[in-house]
Amino acid sequence: MPTTKVLALSGSLRAKSSNKGLLRYAQANAPEGMQIEIADLSDVPFYNTDITEQPAAVKTLLAQFATADAFLFAGPEYNYSISPALKNAIDWASRAPDNALLGGKAAAVMGSGGGMGTSRAPISFTPSLCLYRHPSY
Repeated sequence: MPTTKVLALSGSLRAKSSNKGLLRYAQANAPEGMQIEIADLSDVPFYNTDITEQPAAVKTLLAQFATADAFLFAGPEYNYSISPALKNAIDWASRAPDNALLGGKAAAVMGSGGGMGTSRAPISFTPSLCLYRHPSY
């Protein structure tokens, strides 16, 4: 059976984030035939068209997007929306010609947090996923 490569991205940059914990749990408990790689977004700068040479962290992230068959997004809710770190990673990846890094790949969204948790963040994530023609998640 071929291996499905899943790129997991946490919208929280904190080392002990509960969302990173969700991804580590998913990675440790992935079913046979699935490999989950967790991206490190901590050094990825904000997307800026004035940056002409991609920084090393961006090159690494884009290579991870390229080799992924699917995506697993975990993030906190920031002001009723997804976190800037997660949106920024999508912004970098979405600039590839013909949407080659995102288009047509499956995606799943999850999150944890206090209060209402992340009840509204996945809803605000939907337009980004639809824009890149992801299959239903």
